Amino acid sequence: MSQCPTCGHVTIDWTTKPDGQKVRGRKDNEDRTVDYTAWRRKWNRSSYVSDIDQVEWRVRDGQIIPVAVLELTRLDGDMMPRPAYFDAIINRFTKRDGQAKSITLFSKLLGVDAIIVLFHHNLENFWLYNLSTSSGWFHLKKEGYRKWLESK
Repeated sequence: MSQCPTCGHVTIDWTTKPDGQKVRGRKDNEDRTVDYTAWRRKWNRSSYVSDIDQVEWRVRDGQIIPVAVLELTRLDGDMMPRPAYFDAIINRFTKRDGQAKSITLFSKLLGVDAIIVLFHHNLENFWLYNLSTSSGWFHLKKEGYRKWLESK
């Protein structure tokens, strides 16, 4: 058990390094933003919030630069997705939830493409759809996806 030097809370959920930097000590994978996100999304419709799953960054010439905005969606089970499954994902992003507008605007401001990444739960297969150019779906196996992403 440790006491937070900032608020005084005593817990085993965090630890500090010798330099005083607070670091995660928890072993679970709990998404601790669920309550905030649900509460925030209930506000009026003229106030919009969107969570973006990942921004992929690189360090080049000592500068941190964005290379892609990624929206992740998982495919459970072992079957390969059918065309209707891909269509449903595009519909969710472009029509049902409207995420595509905010994601592509954000990616445009960063000067990169917005990519939907559909992945098998076992991380063996990946399908990519470029929301910025409305093109895809491109299938890659695990190593091909890694090479593609590292090449950005």
